[in-house]
Amino acid sequence: MTNTKHPKLELEVLVATQNRSTLDFLLKMFPFGFDGFKVLVINQSVSSVSLTSELENVRVINSNTKGLSVSRNIALENCDSDIALIADDDLIYPENFQHQIIETFQSKKAYALITFKAQKLSGGDYRTYSKESKAHTKASIKDVISWEIAFRPKWAKTHKIVFNERFGLGAEFQTAEEYLFANSILEAGGKLWFENKVIVSHPDFNSGMDLGSDRVVYARAALNYKLYKSWAYVWLMKYVVFLINHDYIAWQQGLKKYNVGVNGIAAFKKKISA
Repeated sequence: MTNTKHPKLELEVLVATQNRSTLDFLLKMFPFGFDGFKVLVINQSVSSVSLTSELENVRVINSNTKGLSVSRNIALENCDSDIALIADDDLIYPENFQHQIIETFQSKKAYALITFKAQKLSGGDYRTYSKESKAHTKASIKDVISWEIAFRPKWAKTHKIVFNERFGLGAEFQTAEEYLFANSILEAGGKLWFENKVIVSHPDFNSGMDLGSDRVVYARAALNYKLYKSWAYVWLMKYVVFLINHDYIAWQQGLKKYNVGVNGIAAFKKKISA
């Protein structure tokens, strides 16, 4: 285990969790210890039991709020480090992952957000990645998963970038919050980079990968209306065909899934007109 703190940039891991009364879960997340970086835990809970920390480099904020994007925004607001790494409580980090991140940010000083690779706990890449490190585009960030993301929180705060609380688990539209966050940085003039290095492992199933579920169709249709307005209906038809052709749904479900997406668009339109 490397305990040497990097002399120039400080990393803080922003962990979203719920209903915790002890910090034992951090031992599984960081099996090689959590020296050399900071941890900020946002514990969302409606119970009277609160989470506390006596560790110098681990802070805890208890909140009776709901929603993953709300949790991320609380963490962003309270992060005081040079680099913020987005995390959930079911991740496992390898030895010296923090040095991979810090060294990349040192060498990519012009970049506001950098994404990395994740692995499955069973082995192998979590999804398909570019074989080369390269700058992100509007298209490439669509596949990014939240816990692949590290960013400069001071840059985000200066440009008033936050997570859209209408999107993400616990919100009405239960996906795509990471894309909207990254896209907001891009639209504000920030540069985004993909670094071809593994920094984390995740259980093989991710709720955001359940592409044919009603909640994902509902949320993605709303997202596409936010981005492309009426073209979202064209996107929705193509998406349903994609789901059928790739066996995410049976062809008999096509009309039902299309209507789920239409309902998502209608709900989003109602939200923004209220």
